[in-house]
Amino acid sequence: MKKMGAVCLAGVFGAAAAAGLAGCGGYKVPNVEGDKAAPAFGADVQATLSIDAKIDEKDEKKKISGELYGVFLEDINYASYALDADLVVNGSFEALSAAKTYGWTTTKATLSTATADGVLASVTEYQAQNVNPTYAKVHVTGTNGGVRNSGYSAQDVPIAVKEGTKYAFSAFVKSEKSANMTVKVTDGADIYLEETVAVGKESGWVKYVREITASGTADSGLYLEITFDATGDYCLDGVRLETEDATVGIKNYIYDAVKALSPKFIRFPGGCITEGDGGNTGTVEVYDWKNSIGAAQNGTNAGDDVLPALSYKLDTDGTAKDAVSHGEPITRTPNIDLWGADKPYYDMTYSLGFFEYFKLCESVGASAVPVLNCGLSCQGGAASNPRALEGRHNKGVEDYIRDAIDLIEFAKGDTSTKWGKIRADMGHPEPFAMNYIGIGNEQRDRYYADFYEKFLADEDFKAALEQYGVKTIVGNGMSIGDCENYDGSGSLGTAQQRAVSLYDDGKIDRVSDFGVHDQHYYVNYTALLTKTDMYDDYSRTPRERYEVFVGEYSANTASANYPQERNEWITALSEAAMMTAYERNGDVVVLAAYAPMFASWGGQRQWPTDMMYFTNTELVLTANYYVQQLFMNNFAGYKPASAELAFADGAKNESAFVSPVNPSASVNIKRLYYTVSADKGGDVIVKLVNACAEPLKLNLAFSNAKLSGLADVTVLQNDDIGATNTLENLSSPAIAPEKFTLGGFGGTTVGYEAPACSVVALRFHTAK
Repeated sequence: MKKMGAVCLAGVFGAAAAAGLAGCGGYKVPNVEGDKAAPAFGADVQATLSIDAKIDEKDEKKKISGELYGVFLEDINYASYALDADLVVNGSFEALSAAKTYGWTTTKATLSTATADGVLASVTEYQAQNVNPTYAKVHVTGTNGGVRNSGYSAQDVPIAVKEGTKYAFSAFVKSEKSANMTVKVTDGADIYLEETVAVGKESGWVKYVREITASGTADSGLYLEITFDATGDYCLDGVRLETEDATVGIKNYIYDAVKALSPKFIRFPGGCITEGDGGNTGTVEVYDWKNSIGAAQNGTNAGDDVLPALSYKLDTDGTAKDAVSHGEPITRTPNIDLWGADKPYYDMTYSLGFFEYFKLCESVGASAVPVLNCGLSCQGGAASNPRALEGRHNKGVEDYIRDAIDLIEFAKGDTSTKWGKIRADMGHPEPFAMNYIGIGNEQRDRYYADFYEKFLADEDFKAALEQYGVKTIVGNGMSIGDCENYDGSGSLGTAQQRAVSLYDDGKIDRVSDFGVHDQHYYVNYTALLTKTDMYDDYSRTPRERYEVFVGEYSANTASANYPQERNEWITALSEAAMMTAYERNGDVVVLAAYAPMFASWGGQRQWPTDMMYFTNTELVLTANYYVQQLFMNNFAGYKPASAELAFADGAKNESAFVSPVNPSASVNIKRLYYTVSADKGGDVIVKLVNACAEPLKLNLAFSNAKLSGLADVTVLQNDDIGATNTLENLSSPAIAPEKFTLGGFGGTTVGYEAPACSVVALRFHTAK
């Protein structure tokens, strides 16, 4: 047990304060019985939080961003492979970071690849662009010979099946003769899925689709086997086995955890993968949103790109029929994932692409915050040689500007627009919710004048932003040192310096015209515990005020910025402390997202500290996850008129905390972190973070609030700041929410003891 090696030294907090503070105009509320009684403390009270709950809707400084808390989904740590409902690795035989046959083995057969006359050869635009040309040639040498695929076994998400669950098998097959193709999932001894399909009755490529129900449950040693009952040559492409225990293409055991967070936005797809590593030529390793939906290069400009219709034969029941689709996975040109350096295989297959990400946002009630390349490769820690990129049509930044314009139209245009119609062709006529677009990520120096500002100067881009009500997000370096006032000295942030320079030169009317500043920081937890005042002094004047997106942040336990161990309770406590600052400054900090979101429990990771850890069947929800959930599910749209904390001993809200970086020293942290938000005519929500080793007896004294006499409480607590949720304690995690109600406070003062090492949300209901 790591019992508060870092301990609040404040100890006992001192003498009494009067209880039963004055209510709102003598209003008396009913004594409502809850799970626990919460009468005001008397002589033993240690602190009082006085809350004037009155709301001023006209005061912009009192508003809290309605999209404040969201999540960041990057394809790092093989996250897309875990999320994807498709269980087959390299099903289109287009591997770029490994051999074209990666993931496949044979039995009584030989396997090779070819590129002539592939599935997409009949589509002019795809043929010209050489999209997905490779397919497999299976030469069967014995009866029931064929190929096998074990899924993403090297990435810790091998094939798993669950009894009673339906799975959709699909593949494009070309056979010169009639034969029976048997599809099964097996471990070599038992068969868990099986279906036989007659192939070769039609000449040329046919897409076969079958729904198969699992007859058993297994999660290891499984492989998909495709065999043929006659010797000869068979061609395969676009092989998929998708679990139907999924939503919008994402496995439900992961999707459900995302939805349970109730994020207001989802930032995607990165992160460094949007930019690629400049050490490569062309656009290799650059995430291309158009490739991710199956769009083809066309004409001489990025604006000429199209999403062609794919016409083919479809067999779902033994009879081939004519079919047409737009943007299905086989039309998507894969790329290498920047995070896969030195790994045996890590391709961006785009099986989950921008269309699926937008649908995910819509499904969980979040708006989309896509991030696009600015025309410059990664300048952050994942880069080897930052450089200007060629673009889809070799026009550099002009191509990236056009791609951004087209994305805005794809997300928000109606069906009368080119890209709005493309979205409708893919099956979603209605626009998606999207209020922000990121241009670049973790960038600096030449990024501003040579790239980002060219977006801002482009008339078509400006028109798209105005027409669809979208704001830009500007890169702001890659550390807490790139943020304004990070050290209390009043220093300017990286993006802010450029914005202020343009403002001083009269090139922009307001600093905010430069965009929402994207701040990232991965730090030791003491940095978050000690920097919660960082945003308090940000300017609120109309010309100097700008908005902040904390696009990536998380705490770690290492003396350097990148730890080697999994999340501990103290890291989540420190993040909760910082989130009180985001909310308290919710008029300036408009978006905030923990990062990264997912990692493999088994060790195939490129980032050490994450929100959730996956296996192929289970998900470990960390303490950090539960802190995010508590804040996302408990905040309202306004700051109250005031919320002032006073200690009975007259001391400041400050205490010594032993530094893990330098145990002989200590840092000052707050005895209690807190934030209060309120809805018009609705709830008043108080969140408390006690990072100290002692509980704190607190009176919450309300004015201008008619309390109903009942409050809903959510508590996260563990005395051991080193506690960690693991796969081994999955059924009884070290840190998980405890929920109950408070009642019996009968007036406008409520007594609550904030436990040691805890994060608490108290939602007070008001009388109508």
